[in-house]
Amino acid sequence: MPDPYRVLTCPTPVVGPLRVATATGLISIDALVRRARAEGRTAEWAAASLGGALAEQRAVEQLLVRRGTDRDALGREAFADEVRTFAADAESTVRAQLDALGIAMPERAGRTGSTTSASAARTAFVRLYEQGLLHLEHGVAPECPRCRTVVDRLDCEPVELEDELLTARFPYKDGEGVLELTLAAPELLAGAVAVAVPDGHEGVGRKVHLPVGDVTVPVVVDQRRRRPRPVVPAHLPDDFELSRRVGLVPVEVVDGEGVVRTSGPLDGMSRYAARAAARDLLAGAGILGPSRPIGVSERRCLRCGTLVVARLGQRWTLDFRALAEPVAELVRSGMLRFSDQVARDRFLDRAGRSETWCLSHQVWTGQQVPVAHCADCEQVAVAVDPGDSCSKCMGPLLGDGDVLDARFVGALWPLVSAGWPGDPGAAAAVAPWTTLFVDGPAVTAWALPMAALGLCLSGAVPFATVAVHPLHGLSELDPSPPVDLDALLANGQATARLALAWATVGGGVPDRERADRLLAALADPPAGDADLDAVDDAFNASFDAGAPADALTPLEAALAGGVTRGQAERLRALAMPLTGG
Repeated sequence: MPDPYRVLTCPTPVVGPLRVATATGLISIDALVRRARAEGRTAEWAAASLGGALAEQRAVEQLLVRRGTDRDALGREAFADEVRTFAADAESTVRAQLDALGIAMPERAGRTGSTTSASAARTAFVRLYEQGLLHLEHGVAPECPRCRTVVDRLDCEPVELEDELLTARFPYKDGEGVLELTLAAPELLAGAVAVAVPDGHEGVGRKVHLPVGDVTVPVVVDQRRRRPRPVVPAHLPDDFELSRRVGLVPVEVVDGEGVVRTSGPLDGMSRYAARAAARDLLAGAGILGPSRPIGVSERRCLRCGTLVVARLGQRWTLDFRALAEPVAELVRSGMLRFSDQVARDRFLDRAGRSETWCLSHQVWTGQQVPVAHCADCEQVAVAVDPGDSCSKCMGPLLGDGDVLDARFVGALWPLVSAGWPGDPGAAAAVAPWTTLFVDGPAVTAWALPMAALGLCLSGAVPFATVAVHPLHGLSELDPSPPVDLDALLANGQATARLALAWATVGGGVPDRERADRLLAALADPPAGDADLDAVDDAFNASFDAGAPADALTPLEAALAGGVTRGQAERLRALAMPLTGG
């Protein structure tokens, strides 16, 4: 009996109709499953949609705006109902499109917002906490003022803005001399608690007065600084670490909506209006020196386009470096294989640079963090089901309002789909014949956390191979255009499937004409004597690598060279997983 075949896809948010890049990947997966079944293998496709994601929340918020309301007016429960309804409708639309293309995605595709996924996510959180890998930490993380939540690094995109770098000369408190500082964000001076200088600087041990915020702050040493800089621990991660080392108390300047909240003339201004006003204050104080234009690197929320703001807060963070290192060793030893060497190298590079992972977010839908706090003694209870009363003083327990990062819940999908945590050994059992099918961004965004969490929680990576699709759209919101089903299906389902398969190797553009020519050649090929062994080898190699569309070019070449009648039947059988016949 041939070995079973199992393919996993990473959970993705479904917020609209099917798009081209996503469709090309799904055609490829469908072809892999069809070929495995044609070979007599038991084939399974474990697919899921991503519930509780910021993308869903943002899509529903946009719908509410068109209806003249917003999530605050609805309230959290009603808004969550809106999201659930939207998700069900969106998935139904996509399901109908997949059926039209003959893509046999499993009828019972999972959703990471399900009860099963919720239970697994709570279990994983508690076990990571018990292993000392998960902590409630006070630190600085990026937040989206529009979405009002912590934003994962992968949900941001870098953007370069034109700004100016100011120079200002601040007098020492003792009246002797000035300390020159360069400032890219003068509005944050209201939250400065010190000025850090390199070792040996003349200002060490002295104090300077900062007119923005009207505060006098000490000059402290930071070995990592090459030039003097204000220390703003509430909004800069490095400054927060410095403030902890030297015992300084952070002062928040910008609130969760991107508005300056501090006593003085900047209070109530948006961050960038406050920046201009702070410049004028420095000029009015007679301490502003020369300035020059610079490019400032910022990050903006992928969902709404708003610039994120780094803010101080208490959040649950996972020591992901400890999880990533063992997985990297498995890749180096060849126990976890990649279809693409470049993808393998990127996986290893990212594993080596892993840091902490913020798991507590403020999205209004999703899986609640399995944490409660006692209202009387303030004890923290971390449990799959914390209950209603404190185990220490029997006081009432209040649930944490944060939800788990949807990416964390989604990264558990390989374990959940295998039967974990109910069956602890399930992941190891299915891993040898399981392939994770991803696109390029998902190599680091999904394959790495999936492998790391699987190994840590179950003792096994729940897949043995990572197949990398060349087009981007399987792991995140697809940037490609929507699928024009009417046009693609005008000449039949087989043409539509081949046109999308050609898009995989043709830069993302479906090629119906080429698909029609290939189908015509398959139906009535010219006479000749092509080398079908070479075509067989090409099909085997491309399907083994998880890239079935790569077999189209050698198939096309063989048909152009001519084949015998028997060979034609053989070629049609080879092509059938792609044509859907």
